[in-house]
Amino acid sequence: MRCFGVTATATLALIGASCAGIKALPGQSGADGGGTAGNPSGPGGGGSGGPGAPLSPDGSVITHPLAGMITSDSPDTITVGGKPLPVHLSVQLNDGSMPPRVIWTVDNIAVGSVGNDGVFTPNGYVGGVVTVSATVGAGVATTTITVNVDITENPMTLIPQDTAALMAGGQNDPQFTWLYPYDKTVFPRGLAAPILQFGGNGTRATYMVVTAPHFRYTQFTNLNDPLRVTFPPQIWKGLTLTAGPKDPVTVTVNKLAGNTGSGPLKQTWYIAQANINGVIYYSTYTQSMLAGGKGGIMRIPAGQDAQLVVSAGGNLPNSLNNGNQCTACHSVSANGSVLAAGSQNAPDTMGDWNPVTSQTYDLSTGGTATVRTQSNNGQIFSFVGLTPDGSMGLVSGLPPKRNWPFIPHGVASTPGAPSALVNTATGQPIAAPSLGQLVMYATTPAFAPDSKQVAFVNGDKLGAACTDKTCTGDCLQACQRVLSVMDFDGKASPPAFSNLRDVVTDAGAGKAIAWPTFLPDGTGIIYQQGDSLDSDQFVCDSCPLTPQFGELHLVETADKKVKSLNAVNGRDAGGQLYLPGGEMVEGRMNYEASVLPVAVGGYYWVLFTSRRVYGNTISPTSGDPQGNDAFGSQANPSPRKKIWIAAIDIDHAGKDDPSHPAFYLPGQELRTANMRAFAALSPCKPNNMSCETGADCCGGFCRETSRAADGTPVLECVPPPVNSCSNTGELCKTAADCCNPVNQCINSRCSLIIP
Repeated sequence: MRCFGVTATATLALIGASCAGIKALPGQSGADGGGTAGNPSGPGGGGSGGPGAPLSPDGSVITHPLAGMITSDSPDTITVGGKPLPVHLSVQLNDGSMPPRVIWTVDNIAVGSVGNDGVFTPNGYVGGVVTVSATVGAGVATTTITVNVDITENPMTLIPQDTAALMAGGQNDPQFTWLYPYDKTVFPRGLAAPILQFGGNGTRATYMVVTAPHFRYTQFTNLNDPLRVTFPPQIWKGLTLTAGPKDPVTVTVNKLAGNTGSGPLKQTWYIAQANINGVIYYSTYTQSMLAGGKGGIMRIPAGQDAQLVVSAGGNLPNSLNNGNQCTACHSVSANGSVLAAGSQNAPDTMGDWNPVTSQTYDLSTGGTATVRTQSNNGQIFSFVGLTPDGSMGLVSGLPPKRNWPFIPHGVASTPGAPSALVNTATGQPIAAPSLGQLVMYATTPAFAPDSKQVAFVNGDKLGAACTDKTCTGDCLQACQRVLSVMDFDGKASPPAFSNLRDVVTDAGAGKAIAWPTFLPDGTGIIYQQGDSLDSDQFVCDSCPLTPQFGELHLVETADKKVKSLNAVNGRDAGGQLYLPGGEMVEGRMNYEASVLPVAVGGYYWVLFTSRRVYGNTISPTSGDPQGNDAFGSQANPSPRKKIWIAAIDIDHAGKDDPSHPAFYLPGQELRTANMRAFAALSPCKPNNMSCETGADCCGGFCRETSRAADGTPVLECVPPPVNSCSNTGELCKTAADCCNPVNQCINSRCSLIIP
């Protein structure tokens, strides 16, 4: 038995002196069914102070030292190996008696839970230091328990000599190189583990060691080429829940080829402190998993595999479906409630290729898409910029006689098609006289997550000579491409546009500016800069696609400073490509950015289309799917066209490159081409529905409402709590509303910052 007396008492004295008048941090779990400190009004009413605990004027719980101590039947540091290891706790009062009723709580339920009986049970896969509290009346005692994870998986199929050679490694195979993922990648929680992929031949076994504070995982495997090492899902989840915001995760891998060991190869990763939430939407091409290999709009709920949202025919009635199976040119509102797309691309009477129809859809939490409105004007909802709530759309303007490289492939207008503000429920124009006074052709517009700004490629700035098919060579080099921003007030009557300003004007001779997307704070815009608005040049269905190149950049709207996002583009700080295939194979192949509308785990997250190599799975030497051609043809698109995702530092303004290396989005289809991803919040949930963060809830607050017998909290959407601060991810007006003093209020939500 171990006892906690002097240490606990000293801690309690500090708690009693400091709690009154200070916002109590939420997040504790307990077994009594009471509310958390951040939700003292929850069932039980007592929060961490217990039922009936007194409240200070600001609503925080006042606690006092308990005249007693916590005792335990185990050491204060325990090691788990993938199985629960119960720790029995009890409270002994100073007079030697045992209190009849104790409320137990633990500050990090990811590591373990504590039940009514005082048994703390680590889950076996998550390490860390937890504080367990015992509440008796208004008195509280605490103790800390350190949980270390140490797991080894060894099939025991190697003879001792092989194991020794494997673990010893050596510089014996110069082709043994790390292909994927990339060093210094930041991974979020909630997604599938990366598949580690390597070069070299002749492999028959591997040895991997993964370490982080309070975590160690060792894996021996029998593997063959192409060499890929995988994480068991429970190991990856445990690792990501263990690693802190600045804890390096070190991964080393050795291989055995014949009787010769090689390695170790080493990388360091970091883990964002929250799950990627919401749904990712993208369009897929022919040869997909859909019936007949047709394309359509897909969705990936975070952590799951791709699912069909809109089929190639657009989910339209037969009377509206002319059989030309194409649904693309899509956009998704930031709140995930509305999808817009064009369908059935075909030439019109002037020879311009455009979608024949376009439509909007209402998206459900279950993944269905119901037609909201449909238009016989295919240009209306193709590449439309949707307001965050999806109620309005700014039509992508098509300047006259322009096509590639001035506007995206798939839409065109010989006479020109001006921008307009439209109602996405009816397709009808919304009067906004100020729009036409500022800009005629706002191409591929995108609203800021708070809807107060809109960015676009300014088609009005193209010179008269910069017309389709006739402008080449020196003419093309002289064509200025401009990224502009306007303020927007959608609540005004009529909706008002104002304060037009150009933020990028000097991209360079012949360089296109394309696909702007705002960061959640509205102070930075990520955009594509390169050859055109496309990732290839269409010639004919069966013709090879002409390569078009691009990379992602960030402009700070306050000072118009442009930053090359080297890390996300696959470059080091000096601009040299670190991608294993090199410049000629996978350099400058990053396009079509979009950003998750909220900060998650201390970072912003950018999704983009890339034709880069995916390890040895889709590479110049892969056979299924073939990756030797990064571009392919319209009829046979390259499967190297995929969705990638990367972390962006929230404090981006003060950094030359706030980006981090990208990773392949798990769950997407492998054998077809995917493009233009939108990360949207899942359609919000009403009160009393289950949730993970406030971002899930229509009311903006997700709180503990009850507890299971083992102390695991049940989280549900709730009305705005009274006299309570806001947890990370919940609604705020200023940073002062946030429980965590280091949080910032970004896009009206409390957000963690990782310096």
